[in-house]
Amino acid sequence: MECLEAMSWALKGKHLRVYPVTTKENYTHKVGKKTNNLSYVKLVVEIGNAKHLGTAIYKQHEISDKVCEIYLHYYNNHKAKTK
Repeated sequence: MECLEAMSWALKGKHLRVYPVTTKENYTHKVGKKTNNLSYVKLVVEIGNAKHLGTAIYKQHEISDKVCEIYLHYYNNHKAKTK
């Protein structure tokens, strides 16, 4: 629930965005009997006009936790500064 609050704060202020960008490297992900070829992703953190491309590579189904972690980091820093 706290993650949704942090995302809402960031997106309403239009000053912080985190989104994935696919890489050229692929991996296979098995879902039931199907095997899907998916691209690895890197996360881009956009603060104002500055874009920062992350160096870590993630599988697509693992990025939601990392995105939440990034939003919470900036949200908690903002709350600490405004107190």
